[in-house]
Amino acid sequence: MRVEKVSLLKFIDHWVGGPICIALSCFNRLCHPSYKRHLSIPREALPPRHILIIKFFGLGSITLASALISNIRKTYKDSKIIFLTFKDNVPILEILSLADEILVIDTKNPFILLGSIWRTIFYCHSQKIDIAMDIEFYSKFSTIMSFLSGAPLRMGFYLARFWRDSLVNVPIYFNYSRHILEIYGMFAGALLIEAQDFYPKEVSISEDKRKELSGFLKTLNVPDLENTIGLNIHASDVALCRRWPLPKFVALAEQFLTEYSQWKIILTGVKSEKAYAREFLSLLPSQWHSRVIDLTGEITLEQFLALVSQVPLFITNDTGPFHLAKAVGTRTISLWGPGSVDLYGPYQKEKDSHDVIYKRYPCSPCLYVYRTDPGFFCGQKAPCMEAIGPMDVMVIIEQRLSKP
Repeated sequence: MRVEKVSLLKFIDHWVGGPICIALSCFNRLCHPSYKRHLSIPREALPPRHILIIKFFGLGSITLASALISNIRKTYKDSKIIFLTFKDNVPILEILSLADEILVIDTKNPFILLGSIWRTIFYCHSQKIDIAMDIEFYSKFSTIMSFLSGAPLRMGFYLARFWRDSLVNVPIYFNYSRHILEIYGMFAGALLIEAQDFYPKEVSISEDKRKELSGFLKTLNVPDLENTIGLNIHASDVALCRRWPLPKFVALAEQFLTEYSQWKIILTGVKSEKAYAREFLSLLPSQWHSRVIDLTGEITLEQFLALVSQVPLFITNDTGPFHLAKAVGTRTISLWGPGSVDLYGPYQKEKDSHDVIYKRYPCSPCLYVYRTDPGFFCGQKAPCMEAIGPMDVMVIIEQRLSKP
């Protein structure tokens, strides 16, 4: 999803979604004068027949939500899980098998958007949703969809605002000092699920996908991935200030290719990031181009997972591919600044295989909703990312590649 579209959706969410939320809140209070909130789902409402889970933004967040959904499935085996999201997120939901059914909001144009919203609301009412679980971060649109789903019990992050407090009747505490996996665990706790596994679902890659990728790589003169590292220079359009500056990525690539003369680098990314990858290659001296394979926009999500599962090391900004690499068990080095390592970084035992570089500027993290806008205090210059040097990364590369 392009930056312009993300900005437009945020603008609409705030200026259009706000008044709609207030109107729905007034309507709900008038229709239910004795409106009541619950700190957990009442026992008489369990087990639920249909659970609607709503998450629109964040490939990484959806990947991490697999732990929550796995815990729900283990406890409520007969419950039908319906996932509501944007069209771009459907592939990862299918790969992770996170839902029995996926409902899509298509943002292609206003008419298609309104049509998909209407169909979703109609379908939810026909299914008689028992619980709507909004795991989006204070989005007015997700709050509206949760309410209009017709679910009598609506879970979502607590916010002391009339527009939200009147529509979310099972509030969940968003504790910024905890890891997101533990925060998601609070949803499971409110569903009276006691035994929880906080770790996300591991992704297994089929042999067919590995062979498919291998055949494609051989056409690019890459017989195997044993002496190859993955490099993700991108970040999602939600916050581009999470990108480590290109000149630093270039300097890292030069130093790595010099010290590891038999190794190659594979660039990963989606089609919309192709121009940014070309810019990286234009800055890299031509002598190294034969050892850098640019797969940006050239492979599917499943092929990307097959690729990352086979490289010894994956270097990335704080963004969705970091979480996907963790999900397939690949060692990572991740670069952080605007985002919070404590909230989204490696969790507990994951720290043994996943190295984080984070300079902790006074204004960092600045990414998360209802704190501040990403990069607001630095004019999107992200000195927290500028402060990371190529040698900071090379030291860890040398440590990791020296271990089996």
